[in-house]
Amino acid sequence: MKTRIIFDYIKNSLAAAITILFFFLFVSIDANAQRFGHPAPHPGGGGYHPGPPPHPNPPHPGPPPHPGPEPHPYPGPPHPIPGPYPYHPYPHPPYPYYHPYYYPVPVAPYFYHPYVPYYWGPTWYPIGTLVTTLAATAIIISVEGQSYNYCDGVYYVKQSSGQYVVVPAPVGATVNNLPSGYNTIIVNNITYYYYGGAFYSKTKSDYVVVNPPVGAVITQLPQGAKEKTVNGQKYMVYNDTYYQPIFQNGQNAYQVVEVY
Repeated sequence: MKTRIIFDYIKNSLAAAITILFFFLFVSIDANAQRFGHPAPHPGGGGYHPGPPPHPNPPHPGPPPHPGPEPHPYPGPPHPIPGPYPYHPYPHPPYPYYHPYYYPVPVAPYFYHPYVPYYWGPTWYPIGTLVTTLAATAIIISVEGQSYNYCDGVYYVKQSSGQYVVVPAPVGATVNNLPSGYNTIIVNNITYYYYGGAFYSKTKSDYVVVNPPVGAVITQLPQGAKEKTVNGQKYMVYNDTYYQPIFQNGQNAYQVVEVY
């Protein structure tokens, strides 16, 4: 009886030892397989489990970067005339006048009205008038070698007969003062003075006759203007300058324009 008990004890101990040995052997094989990159035995049996296959498509790169704001367009070539004058970087609109020194002046809406000549008093005469004598206050002005007589805003040229004929104010003529009744006109921030159909620009102490500035608006057009139709619209032409009839500030007026 005692011998059987000892035999059973030895048998159970041997079974336990064999079980423990297989357990440590299995753990060692699994650790070595993971260490050297080999698949480990599947815990449920049936060989090795290779794991999930790699994704066939590469990862999405994401949206492209924002390009940012578009660059400002190149404003164009530099101003063709150097000087401290403002340069408009865009092409000028199709106004009837453009000068590189100034911005174009918009033309007021066309408004036809009858032409009524204006007189500046008893000492003023329209172009072409002949007079025999001049006032004692008349002075002589020389412009480009031509002599003129000037008195109260009127310019004369002496004829061979001894009479004097009224002529348009010569551009470049300089006078010390203007008669009363002149108008002040501002075009492109430049001040002009208008009297008797002539435009003046002021220097330090004198007034110089200049070409009519395009965009200038006047209400007094002298006798001698002629009506002319261009492209279906009627203009007044005085001393080779075109005046467009307009309506401004509640009264009839004329604006200096260039007509092509």
